[in-house]
Amino acid sequence: MKYGLLLFVLTLLCCSKDDKQSLTSSDLKGKWIETETRKDTLFFESLDNLDFMNLNRGKELRNGNLLPKPKSGPYRYKLLEEKISLNWVLSSDSSFNDYYLKVINNRLNIGNFYGSTLGETLTFEKLD
Repeated sequence: MKYGLLLFVLTLLCCSKDDKQSLTSSDLKGKWIETETRKDTLFFESLDNLDFMNLNRGKELRNGNLLPKPKSGPYRYKLLEEKISLNWVLSSDSSFNDYYLKVINNRLNIGNFYGSTLGETLTFEKLD
């Protein structure tokens, strides 16, 4: 009987309900480059307990001016289970929108939050 109780307690301590590990801001920290065109980059950082992601898409000529491509710039983010909630800081809209997010090793798959022509999900690779 006492061995059965010991086995039960050890099982509870050693096994978790979910084998998935939660993604944290420190897992994302650093620079990531889009894998297909290798032009768009993401940079994740935390400042004063606020999490930010910067999207750099390069520049383009519009109306005779060299300007950042649409949706470039800083985003506030919150991590959810297999999702990232984003708010583009340069927008007057203060709401967050949820997008798919999965990180496996040095690959980040994220829902197409900025309207890239590459598809519904974009893949980024971590730069060291």
